[in-house]
Amino acid sequence: MGNFGDIIFSSLSQIWHLIPIIILILLFKKFINMKDSKNRRNKNEENEKNGLTLELRTVKKYEDLGYKVISNKSENTNNEQIIDLLCYKDDKTLLVKCENSSESKSIKEEDIMEFYRSAIKYLKSNDIEERNADFRYAVSYKDVFHKSAINILMDDDYNCKYVLI
Repeated sequence: MGNFGDIIFSSLSQIWHLIPIIILILLFKKFINMKDSKNRRNKNEENEKNGLTLELRTVKKYEDLGYKVISNKSENTNNEQIIDLLCYKDDKTLLVKCENSSESKSIKEEDIMEFYRSAIKYLKSNDIEERNADFRYAVSYKDVFHKSAINILMDDDYNCKYVLI
């Protein structure tokens, strides 16, 4: 029986040619993602120039889905609007926050939690049952979310999801 080092060397010598292929695949994937991200940014900038803000595009999306959409002008103590849109359909209510950020990883866990707390407060002050409401964070790009924010948005306990517009 051979040395353990010989076994490892012989195994690596049989798969060495796969390493450049794996590197090429990873680089190609990164290139495609960058190109897709650039196209999304250009499209968003074009929409903004044409007066189609993220909020207006979100309103149109939910109206097309059959919701009655009301723009919410309530503000928190810092004069910052927390809940942008209220969407109603049958007995279902959606509370929507539109965040038109293009900076990568700019939306953190704290931002999602602030929106969540404001949404719960809104539900309680308007006598809306939490089981009849959903929370949505509308953005143009998925990469604006920090990993901590994604973890909260994927947690079903918060009833908060993101929507790409």
